[in-house]
This record gives sequence, structure tokens and C-alpha cells, in this order.
Amino acid sequence: MENTLPFHTPDRVLDAPLLTFDLTDVVNLLKQEDVWKMGERNSITLMKSTYMRVVLIALHEQTEMNFHQSGNMMSVQIIEGSVTIQTDKKTEQLKKGCLLTLHEETKHTLIAMEASVFLLTIAICPTG
Repeated sequence: MENTLPFHTPDRVLDAPLLTFDLTDVVNLLKQEDVWKMGERNSITLMKSTYMRVVLIALHEQTEMNFHQSGNMMSVQIIEGSVTIQTDKKTEQLKKGCLLTLHEETKHTLIAMEASVFLLTIAICPTG
């Protein structure tokens, strides 16, 4: 099933066997919203299931996001701009096209070095 715009509707499909997105269109829509124009960030959850989340996040320059330790692995893929990701052990500079992965229990901070857009994918670890 293909997901279609607009995104901010209560009946929008977040979990289906197949979802497709034109990221250029989604980024443009995020940047047209008042939340982006008046705030530090805007985001949209593209996919949400029991074991996975995919969120597209747009940040203005120098916006900082602190991620606390979690029991979930994640990846950050830069779509536009550049960000710095700091962990207790390492600092990485990521630009458009870069992908970073983090294991669970890795506390980190992400700082947009310029207006940036990235895909955050979270693998939800089942508890048992």
C-alpha cells in the first residue's frame, strides 16, 4: 500500500506491508508548516510498527536534540545539511548522504550545524 499526502490526518496509514514516500516532497511539506517557520524543528512519523519507527526530522541551524539511553538500536541518515553527533566516547560529523548507527544504551546528542533533515530509524527491541 502506498502512503499518500497529506500527512497530518488522523487516518493516515503508519503501518502496512508496503509504504513508499517521496522524501523530497515530504521535506518540502515539513518546511511549509508553521511549526517549522516559527520553531526549532518539525517532524513526521513515516512508519510506526511494533518493532520499528521511521521519523523524518527537520532542524534549524544550531538546534540540539538530546537522546537518552534506550534499549533500542537506531540509525540516522542525513538527507540535507550536516549534523554533529556526540557520544561519551566519540564525536562524528555527518553530511548529506551519511549514515550512522548506534547500539542500544548509547546516550548521544545531535546538533544541526546548518538547517538539516534526517531520517531516524529505531529498531524496537522486544522485552522478554
